[in-house]
Amino acid sequence: MKHNILYSFRRCPYAIRARWALLSTNQKIVLREVDLKNKPLELIKISNKATVPVLETSQNEVIDESIDIMIWAIKRANMKGLLGINEESKSQEIFSLIETNDKIFKYHLDRFKYASRFNYQDLKTHKEAGMEILISLNRRLKSFSNESNPLFLVEEKESLADWAIWPFVRQFRIADIKSFDENNEIKLLRNWLNYFLEHKNYPLVMKKNKTWCNRNEPLFF
Repeated sequence: MKHNILYSFRRCPYAIRARWALLSTNQKIVLREVDLKNKPLELIKISNKATVPVLETSQNEVIDESIDIMIWAIKRANMKGLLGINEESKSQEIFSLIETNDKIFKYHLDRFKYASRFNYQDLKTHKEAGMEILISLNRRLKSFSNESNPLFLVEEKESLADWAIWPFVRQFRIADIKSFDENNEIKLLRNWLNYFLEHKNYPLVMKKNKTWCNRNEPLFF
């Protein structure tokens, strides 16, 4: 019997969000941890990009975009409410937030967190630009504030937007933990992030695994 196979890298935020969706929707997956400096031929053969995450389904379908992997998992689990499918305006809002995260926030995040690879002189500029986006997310959470319930980015319900964005906010925090944790402008956003960091699935999603090779026994996730 052929299994669904996920090629992944533990610290990659795109891979984190794919693993989160697969685990949260109870998909049975064989996990293959990849050494990005020595990618396995099996990955290169099925994906021209050969970047993680890549899902090879039991039906030989190859999905090499993290959002598409998440949507695949959500639809298989019949949890389409996470996509806002029945409300066009809500669905547009979800995907607009993800687009801003992936195309704008990620750009600034990389140049802040990995300033040594880019230009140290621009570090402050990119940190401030990233923080402006985080503050805008905090404002969204404030508008849906309810003391009795967790806060989420689109109305009061958890959605694909939350699942897709929190791994990147986590990275931004890691780049300067003290500054992030002491900034009162993103207090609600910290609570929102902590919901995921303290979730029972978080240790499973972030578990350290040995790099995969074709001699390994399958690691079910």
